Amino acid sequence: MEKIELTLATDLPGYGVAGQKVELALTPSDVHVAEEMSTYLAGYQTPNFRADEVSPPVLVDVDTDQYRTFDSDDAFKRVAVKGGPQGAVPEVDPKTAMTTYKVVDRYVGAFVPAQTELSAVKLFQPRAAASRRCKRAILLDREFDVWSLLTTTGNWNSNNVTTLNAAQKWNGGADSDPIKDLQVIRELSAQGPVEYWMNEVVANAFVRHDKVKDHFRMFNGDAALAGAIANMNQANERQRFIDFAIPGIGTVHVSAAKAKDASGVLQYILGSSFVLGIVTPPGVPTDGEEIATSYTFRRKGPSGVGFEAREFYIPNRGPLGGTMLVASMADIAVMTGNIVGGITSGVVA
Repeated sequence: MEKIELTLATDLPGYGVAGQKVELALTPSDVHVAEEMSTYLAGYQTPNFRADEVSPPVLVDVDTDQYRTFDSDDAFKRVAVKGGPQGAVPEVDPKTAMTTYKVVDRYVGAFVPAQTELSAVKLFQPRAAASRRCKRAILLDREFDVWSLLTTTGNWNSNNVTTLNAAQKWNGGADSDPIKDLQVIRELSAQGPVEYWMNEVVANAFVRHDKVKDHFRMFNGDAALAGAIANMNQANERQRFIDFAIPGIGTVHVSAAKAKDASGVLQYILGSSFVLGIVTPPGVPTDGEEIATSYTFRRKGPSGVGFEAREFYIPNRGPLGGTMLVASMADIAVMTGNIVGGITSGVVA
C-alpha cells in the first residue's frame, strides 16, 4: 500500500486544519480502473473439418443438372469374345446412366452494430469475429451432411457393408482383428486405392490393439507404430489433421471434429461405430475411367470458388445502424460409387 502527502488548504473536520499536512493511503482500486487486457483473447477452435477431403468438391455453374456414369458392367462383366473364323462378331454396348443433382443453399449472417465496432478495443475485432463465426457454422453443417451420407449403410451396396458382432469389436472383443477388418473393406471394394476414415476413439482403439502392434512390428519393428502414435499426439496438440500409414494396408485418416448434440454434450461428428473405406482419386473424372466413393457438386457462384462472403450496411437498425455480414455456399454431396470402398459398423462398443 502506497501513501500520498497532501497539505490542507482549509480546515477539514475529521482530517485537520488549514496548512496541516496529512497522508492518504492509496489502494489498488484508487489507481486502477479494470478494463479489457490488450494481450489476451481466448476462444475455442473445432478440430479441422475434413468433408472436402472425403467428398471432393466439383464446381458447377448451375443449381441442378445431370452427371453421367458408366455402368460397372463395362469394367467387370465378362462377355463372349471367342468365335470361329466365319462366325458372327460378338458385340458389346457401353452402358451409362444419368443422375440428377440439386444443390442445397446454406447461408447465415451476423449483424455487427456500428456502436459495437466503435466501442471495440484491444484485440477484439467484431467484424472479423462475426465473419469467422458464419464460416464455421456453414462448414459445420456440411461436415454433418457428408458424414451422415457416408455412414448411412443403406447408401452403400449391400455387398460393401460389414457389421461386427460383440466378439469382434476392437476395444475388447475376444475375436477382434482390426487389420483383417480393414483388409476386408479393401477386398470388397470394386477398385482402389482405399483410404480409411475413423474418429479418434476408434483410432485409439486401433493403435492399442495387440494385433495391430504385431502387424507394425512385422514390417519395421516398434518404430513404425511409435511413429504413428507420435503423429496422432502431435496432431492433437496442434489441432491439425491426424493421418498415419499402415504398412501393407494403406493410410488412415482421423476425423476429430466435434459438435454439441441436442443435450449440449460434445460428440464426434463421425460416430465411433464406423470405419469407412473411401476412394478419392485426384482431380475430376473426365474420361469415364475413374470414380470416387462420393463427390460434392458445388455451385461456383460469383466468386468462382464456391464460397461467398458479402457485407452490406443496414441504416435503420439501432441508433447508428450497422453492418450485416453474410456467408453462403450451395452444394450437395452424393454417393457416386457405392461399390468402391466400404463401411464397417459396430467397431467400438
